[in-house]
Amino acid sequence: MFIQADTHCHSIASTHAYSTVNELAAEADKIGLKLFCLTDHGPAAPDSPHVWHFHNYKVLPRKISGVTLLKGVEANILDRFGKIDIDENEMRFMEWVVASLHTNVAEDELRKDATQAYLNLAKNNEQVDVIGHCTTVNFPFDHAPVIRCFKEYNKLVELNESSLLYKRGAKENAYPVFRLCKKYEVPIVVNTDCHYSGLIGRTPTAFALLEELDFPQSLIFNGDADRVLEYARAKRHITGLDENREEPLC
Repeated sequence: MFIQADTHCHSIASTHAYSTVNELAAEADKIGLKLFCLTDHGPAAPDSPHVWHFHNYKVLPRKISGVTLLKGVEANILDRFGKIDIDENEMRFMEWVVASLHTNVAEDELRKDATQAYLNLAKNNEQVDVIGHCTTVNFPFDHAPVIRCFKEYNKLVELNESSLLYKRGAKENAYPVFRLCKKYEVPIVVNTDCHYSGLIGRTPTAFALLEELDFPQSLIFNGDADRVLEYARAKRHITGLDENREEPLC
């Protein structure tokens, strides 16, 4: 099993992360990634960058150190209605959108049951691409109907290496979630959620879990960087994805 793209990465713009965009790109190139997504935290998070960080994405090259860059956000899911902290104005700057529940942002009642938040998000927000680290114990949900809904509304489900390593209960919760993804043929992304460049693209714990489940490589969406690029290009009508260019996208 393998990935060619890491679609959940943080730079020092998220202030509990430790690497620059150039450092992320250089390390991605070193380990053979073809693509990474810059997904710093959305504005509701205490450590998020100012919205101008996202508005200024145009100055970043499409390729850095030979690795293709998609410019996005890890948005915060705020409430049971599935509202996120990226509005239509901010969304126009995004090429890739991960949406996640975080304890320091989401309303308290979601700690009892996040089912409705996930269902409403999937049904009502077409712009969200990935459901981030949904295996945390902090936000339990009814797995089967939610995973089926993610399938119906074309949401990628994230298997998050950082969660597996550092978040209590995440590994145990991952087994039932990804068994259902396999059962319902829901495409997933295997991501690092890296906050340090030395971790980008490295997902041994996630792959070991998937191998236990005999999970098919064909359902690992970011196993093929071109598939990620084509998806982004088609969904958001992105130009400037020519592989031979390293010019800024205007």
